[in-house]
Amino acid sequence: MNEQEWKDHVTTADLAAYIGDELPEHNRERIELHIAACEPCMALFMNAIEASEVAESDPASDGAAGAKAVVIPDMKKLGKRVVDILLAESARKNPVMRAEPARRQSFLQRPVVHFAAAAAITLLLLGTGTFSGLSAKLGEMDSHSATTGQTVEKDDEQPPQGPTWSDRMVTRTSSWFDKLEKDRFK
Repeated sequence: MNEQEWKDHVTTADLAAYIGDELPEHNRERIELHIAACEPCMALFMNAIEASEVAESDPASDGAAGAKAVVIPDMKKLGKRVVDILLAESARKNPVMRAEPARRQSFLQRPVVHFAAAAAITLLLLGTGTFSGLSAKLGEMDSHSATTGQTVEKDDEQPPQGPTWSDRMVTRTSSWFDKLEKDRFK
């Protein structure tokens, strides 16, 4: 057996003769080896077997003609039809949306603008002295609470502790605002 025989597919006439047991032994072996190695020829062989069985079971058709007539589908047309069906189904499931241009965010909707506005308002209030009145009021409230002696009684006697962290922060912030006010209004 040469390599050319292995590369060539089995013809429908050879398959029909193989199924009808009309081939010499060396051709039968060649076809059997090729069918075992080649998937398309194996599928063609299986279709030919089914066609011959249908022809034998149907008394109205000619058994010999059914065994010799093996229908080979046109693979190019079949492939094109399958691709067309898949593309149509894909288009039906996922319709193509028109690309809309991305909407630009308004200038006022950007976070940077919000932060800049908050900083500007803070500086404006600081410059007009609004915070000095606030710091004076906080200082007045602190002195008032210290003079009235509002303390929380505890069951266990603990040694008195210094001011809390938040009290120290309020004091530092108040003194900073007072210093800014003095420097600004000299």
